[in-house]
Amino acid sequence: MTYVPGNAAEGYCATCDEDTLHTVLEIEGLQIRRARCSKCSTEGPFRVSRAKARAGLMAYVGKRATIPPPPRRQRKKAEDPAQIYRRMMEGKKISEARTYKISMALSEGDILRHPRFGVGIVSALTGPQKAVVVFEDGPKNLVFGR
Repeated sequence: MTYVPGNAAEGYCATCDEDTLHTVLEIEGLQIRRARCSKCSTEGPFRVSRAKARAGLMAYVGKRATIPPPPRRQRKKAEDPAQIYRRMMEGKKISEARTYKISMALSEGDILRHPRFGVGIVSALTGPQKAVVVFEDGPKNLVFGR
């Protein structure tokens, strides 16, 4: 429906806090910009009546509810650190483990015995003086060569 200044339109009045008839004062394009409440005579921006807004919202929610939600992504289950440790230690001799010292040199595949974490195997060198060592409790970053 097109509105012309002077026409009546049902809208929400913030002063009256209810839906009332309003007199259209200004139009911009096809929308009402300003209106005057016929009950309390306050002028202000036109607000759509609550009943129409609620009906529009329910229609939108109804349409949205018919669209199935996107499938949820399944998280990869983290592998047990103990299994990773056991797999890496297969075929290795624990008796060959060297006692860990911060001053020792390490390379991938070295087996070492740490006073707190136990026996572990070097899985990767992450820097010139850092290594990832896999223990039964999980991987730890250790420094060496200092």
